Amino acid sequence: MRFAAVLAGVVVMCLGAAALVSAQTTPPTITVTAGGSTLTVTPAGTLASGPTRIEFVRTAGEPSLSIGALKAGVTVEAFTAALRRSDDDALEMIDIDAGADLNADEPRWTSTASLQAGSTYVVVNTEGENRAGFEVTPFTVGTTPNGATAPRADATVTMIDLRFTGASTLPRNGTIRFRNNGWAPHFAVAAPLRSGATSAEIGQALKGGSQRALGRLLDFRNAGEPQALITRGADPVSQVRFPKAGKWALICFFENHAAQGMYRVVNVR
Repeated sequence: MRFAAVLAGVVVMCLGAAALVSAQTTPPTITVTAGGSTLTVTPAGTLASGPTRIEFVRTAGEPSLSIGALKAGVTVEAFTAALRRSDDDALEMIDIDAGADLNADEPRWTSTASLQAGSTYVVVNTEGENRAGFEVTPFTVGTTPNGATAPRADATVTMIDLRFTGASTLPRNGTIRFRNNGWAPHFAVAAPLRSGATSAEIGQALKGGSQRALGRLLDFRNAGEPQALITRGADPVSQVRFPKAGKWALICFFENHAAQGMYRVVNVR
């Protein structure tokens, strides 16, 4: 510990530099507010590209929200018409980077996703069964980068083809990066295992499509959705909070993925 005074000065300088770097690289925040017939994105105007913190906020109802870039040549009008006609048609037109399903128990959700430069984005609310009422709000992302750095996640889970890989232990209260490296859209439902339930039994119940058998193995009353639907290449980092520690099953129920084995038992600590 020689030269204490010099070291102290160096520490102060380093801390100051670290604070400056942190201030320069923290992702900017946009807020998506949904409820009733309201679907807004703030701030308005053209956003800078790069890692961006997205605050999904519910004011009423149970919004089912997605945010993504329209593919080259797709207009907002064409996408809106496709969305109100068919999920499959709409998914062919968009790269979904993040999303959230909100309700009274989960009125707010935070994800950080990287916005693509020079893209037209849409926020979509597919709440309810009336496709004609699905809401679409566009915004644009310019070519200027925001200079931000994506946050470091406590754990990373990869969704690829029809399986989950990556971290086998997840934080009870922390951040998780869900990375879609597969060919299809995926999402993740998380449900705690009931006492004595095994991974093999869960797989059999999913394969057989028996809701009753699955309900005996998993406690869906305490289930949640740590990752809403995202498409290939997306890797949002989301703030998550599990109700309790223990063994949980991650399941993708998109189309027939669960029945084809897309689930994984993980430890939550």
